Amino acid sequence: MVQLRSSPRVSALLALGSISLSGAEVVAAPWVDVTAQTIGVTGEWSNKVELADIDGDGRVDLLFANGRGYASDGGPERNRVFLNQGAGESFLEVSEAVMGAADRTRVIKARDVDGDGVVDLFVGNTWQTQSRLLLGQGGGGFQEVTATHLPQRLASVGDAELGDVDGDGDLDLVLADWGAGDPSKNEGGRLLLWLNEGGVFVEEALPGALVRWSWELELVDVDGDLALDVLASCKSCAGSSLLLGDGAGGFVDASTMLPQFSNNYDFEAMDLTGDGFVELITINDKSPGTREHVLSWQPGQGFVDVTEALLPEPQNLAGDDNMAVFLDVDSDGDADVLIAGLAGSQDRLLLNDGAGGLTAQVGVFEPAMSPGTLGIAVADLNGDGRLDVVMAEGELAEPDKVYFGEDVPVDGRPPLVVDRGAAPGASAGEFVITGQVHDRKTPVMPHDFQAVEVEVVLLADSSMSAAPMRWVGGDLWRAAVAVTGASSARICATDAAGNRACTAPRALGEPEGETTSGGEGSTGDEPTSGGEATLATGDGATATAGDGDGDGDGDGGCGCRSTTRGSPLGALGLVGLVGLVGWWRDQRRRRRPSSASRPKRASGSWV
Repeated sequence: MVQLRSSPRVSALLALGSISLSGAEVVAAPWVDVTAQTIGVTGEWSNKVELADIDGDGRVDLLFANGRGYASDGGPERNRVFLNQGAGESFLEVSEAVMGAADRTRVIKARDVDGDGVVDLFVGNTWQTQSRLLLGQGGGGFQEVTATHLPQRLASVGDAELGDVDGDGDLDLVLADWGAGDPSKNEGGRLLLWLNEGGVFVEEALPGALVRWSWELELVDVDGDLALDVLASCKSCAGSSLLLGDGAGGFVDASTMLPQFSNNYDFEAMDLTGDGFVELITINDKSPGTREHVLSWQPGQGFVDVTEALLPEPQNLAGDDNMAVFLDVDSDGDADVLIAGLAGSQDRLLLNDGAGGLTAQVGVFEPAMSPGTLGIAVADLNGDGRLDVVMAEGELAEPDKVYFGEDVPVDGRPPLVVDRGAAPGASAGEFVITGQVHDRKTPVMPHDFQAVEVEVVLLADSSMSAAPMRWVGGDLWRAAVAVTGASSARICATDAAGNRACTAPRALGEPEGETTSGGEGSTGDEPTSGGEATLATGDGATATAGDGDGDGDGDGGCGCRSTTRGSPLGALGLVGLVGLVGWWRDQRRRRRPSSASRPKRASGSWV
């Protein structure tokens, strides 16, 4: 038996089936090793793992980024690709067919970069080699376009992220280049920006200091201006980098707004406390020793160290850790943290008490044998509604790992959906609506959702239409909708498990002199049952929208059902009022951390 280091949250842990009533003894791990039944034995140095549906069959596939070497080039290896064949079936390896020759790869990213609706693959290579781009052809086939679609640059790419940083509707690339030679001793390299121009990437300059040994990049809106910002970890620097974006492709170095720690391996961003502001989990910082930090964004100040308030010792275990992901493991509506430990440091779970306070739990994998984990990712691989875990083993000679969730609750919480504002579009009657949507896990991926869309009701004739939202990076989504008169619009998201949440409707295209209703989003924060709901249209007709909170009232998780007959504007007003009351009630239920005295973000904008 393995002993928990500390376990004050007995009730929450019992929900996971992980401890007995009599004490902190582990009796059942949430995740069980199914590597042999799924991918078999691998043997490469796996640096990261990407989970994505690359063949379009609705199942999540596995891609391992492989390449030998720690402080020097150890030689190329073939990246591994496994196609998910469905519950109860072994994964099908298609590594050679997809990836071709061996590479010195640090990261693989699977996103649609040319806008054709098919997943493409960016292969980030290190040790002064050329990175690669493979365009998806559908059905799991790929075409190499490196020579024509990427800058021809030899680099040591430690990590890469995709996101629309210039607001032109396609996904750009930000990369961390270590520079030539030993990254623990060299001068370092630049953060690189490759702007997407119709599927072809063009290099632009980024500000900031040289970085040595950056293993993790994040593209996320940290300051709430709806523009993506860059966070870059650095192992061999005095501290890490923060670049604030302007949404048009420009960045300024704001690293002084980020507490500086050397030996930083990873940043993961999420609102831990429920107050609308971003927290960062950092990994392996020298503080002294190697521990995690929790940093919280505060307007006018930047990131502030709140580690002692949210992750005090002994919950903040010392050890050599490498990477973290957020997930709502207990389906209680807040984000927990899963940390990948290296040799001598156990993989572990940090459970969120709802106010951002984190409690460490070890012994969460059975068997607990993954001492070389460099990459970690979560998704529902077998379609049972529970989150599974994949680990890339590259620090030691260990095979990669797949764990299925066994004593993990089925996902019963709707995603978090927030309306972040509507702005005039390029043509008359067009509005660009931005939403913040995630399922309390990182990174945000297309397979997290069955749908993310804007529903628009034209009030004159009660007709309804839906427009899919486009992921633009981090947890931001955008859609352009055209209206021909007074209309209402709301953002709705259905996660992979069928849980649905919608924002309260906002008014669009009103006559001059009338005001636009507020944009504060729904919580969608009650358990769901996947039922149907109705959205009032004002003349007695209804449109199917989907139930979001499982209470049978069909309010989509946002309190937005109305069966009132009458004028369209009257129905819209009732819908908005009920949604506001539901939101206020949810906020009253939230526990606040003792440090959360900062202002609340306002509806439709971040202060």
